[in-house]
Amino acid sequence: MFQNMTLVEFSTLNMPEIDESSRRDQARELLGTFYKGSLAEKFEGEQYLNYLIYKKIESSMGPEWGAWAAQITQTLIDECKKRELDPIFVLAIIQTESRFNSRAKGSRGEVGLMQILPRTGEWISKKYKIPWNGDNTLYDPITNIKVGIAYFSYLRSDFESRAHHYVPAYNMGPKNMRKISRTINSIDSTSQPGKGEYTQKVLKNYSQIYQEIANNQRVLIKFAQSQKSDTLTR
Repeated sequence: MFQNMTLVEFSTLNMPEIDESSRRDQARELLGTFYKGSLAEKFEGEQYLNYLIYKKIESSMGPEWGAWAAQITQTLIDECKKRELDPIFVLAIIQTESRFNSRAKGSRGEVGLMQILPRTGEWISKKYKIPWNGDNTLYDPITNIKVGIAYFSYLRSDFESRAHHYVPAYNMGPKNMRKISRTINSIDSTSQPGKGEYTQKVLKNYSQIYQEIANNQRVLIKFAQSQKSDTLTR
């Protein structure tokens, strides 16, 4: 029903806007002094960022989920607003973990878009009162995103908003992360978070997604201008 939705059609859904302060704050955690001049900074105040996120999800999820792209987008934006996370960061995690394959299963049993271990999913679901109906719950993109975002919210709080700790903790587990000396992956002399291999992958995808939505933004501007022109000539 919502496949290949135009901006005009999208606007009728009353999609929630991005929580700009949360997006900006986490982007600064992730990029350090490299935030200034970055695409993350240039997107400050972008009116249609929710639509650009929708287009990323629609193009990445495949035709099987095309009709659900709007609902998945709304869930991601709502949950990021609730947990004070950057939705572009969550997209980068999904890209890194599963390449937007909702049926993905990892070598250790990780499931779905955000590759969550069932035991972790069950624990987080109980902690944050998210409906849980067994391991297969995580194959549902809506629930997987809710659980994954809640888990990142927990890790971010537990590691005091240190991106160089909570990002790899998602991959290796918080207990393993705590075993590593806090001097490893620390802030370097330029105030840029030190990057382990997993964090490097996430930040690479983070940058690429911003570039992708920036390319779509140019198309969006042309579309919006054409709609305005059509309105004026009627």
